Amino acid sequence: MFSPSGSNAVPKIATLSMYDVPVVQHHTDALWRAIAAELQNAGVDAPRGLTRGADDWDVWQGPDLLFSQTCGFPFVSKLEGHVTLIGTPDYGVIPDKPGWYNSKVICRADDLRGDLGAFKGARFAYNDLASQSGVMSIMYLLHHTLGDARHFGSCIPSGGHALSAQMVSQGEADIAAVDSVTWLNILRDQPDLNLRVLAETDPTPGLPYITHVDHDADVFARAVETAIEGLEQTTKDALYLSGFWRSDPADYALVRQRAKAATPVFQTHFPGHQPLSN
Repeated sequence: MFSPSGSNAVPKIATLSMYDVPVVQHHTDALWRAIAAELQNAGVDAPRGLTRGADDWDVWQGPDLLFSQTCGFPFVSKLEGHVTLIGTPDYGVIPDKPGWYNSKVICRADDLRGDLGAFKGARFAYNDLASQSGVMSIMYLLHHTLGDARHFGSCIPSGGHALSAQMVSQGEADIAAVDSVTWLNILRDQPDLNLRVLAETDPTPGLPYITHVDHDADVFARAVETAIEGLEQTTKDALYLSGFWRSDPADYALVRQRAKAATPVFQTHFPGHQPLSN
């Protein structure tokens, strides 16, 4: 299941990079300290500090993984069966579905086009091809609302949600999709960006916490639940944390189903790329 404290076999790396923007890093650290303390109480040799700057895929797929947060699409496309899903933090995005989220489709505030259909031929900025919120969600939105195999004129990689937003604001792209928590961060940290919400994507299960495949999900889930419950309210507010959902892999089947449905739209926008490996 998992090795007790002191064993050299215990993976040592913990990351929480998804929403670790500089202004809230001390709150992210507080969240991890609380989780690590609960894990240590359960006999898990958890590191006291987070690892920052590591490649996410190296962490998620590496033998040293102890704790991390991934995205729903990477989980169903590559990680399922190779990591243990712990559960999903709730950011209060979808009030009647704790742990779920969606994306905001954004354009410039002074762009007068009224809906997604009006952006035929537009420049689409995206963070990463493996992103549920930045790519797959809007590919599915195109699939089930417009039926377009090819809608955007060009697709421009940005390297991150915040960078996509900046590209749109600065006129380097016309449209992007950013997840709802990132949008809250933008409204708080960059309120002067010339952006507005054009549309929203359909909700899906949010960004799950994961651990090494040999670890017991229940042990880690209990630690996370207790840690989040005991956090200072200022930290919860800064991280938008409302609670914790004990999700399991079956809950993410919806992400896979929608990715399959949107595959023709995805492949016309990104020729030569296959969203799902199986």
